Amino acid sequence: MSGRFAAIGRAVEAELAAQKRRPVPMNIDGATAVIFAELGFPPPLCRGLFVLSRSVGALAHALEEMQSGVRNKGPIPRHLIWTYTGTPARTLARP
Repeated sequence: MSGRFAAIGRAVEAELAAQKRRPVPMNIDGATAVIFAELGFPPPLCRGLFVLSRSVGALAHALEEMQSGVRNKGPIPRHLIWTYTGTPARTLARP
């Protein structure tokens, strides 16, 4: 891709590489920002498109996790999951 914003993106990559003394390639978020800007979308709309694309990915991942038949892999490692040993559940009378 060529254009003003593509050049800015490459300049940011070059500056990061110079400061870190190693290549720091642009990630997909940077690439989509460059593409949206080159297409002429206004910045507030670009933010919305970014959030929308990430939301679709998060929802797809959540659906896959729910359909897998195992516990949703959260931040708690399996060996730290506890078993409730308190008062048994009660059956409540319906009014």
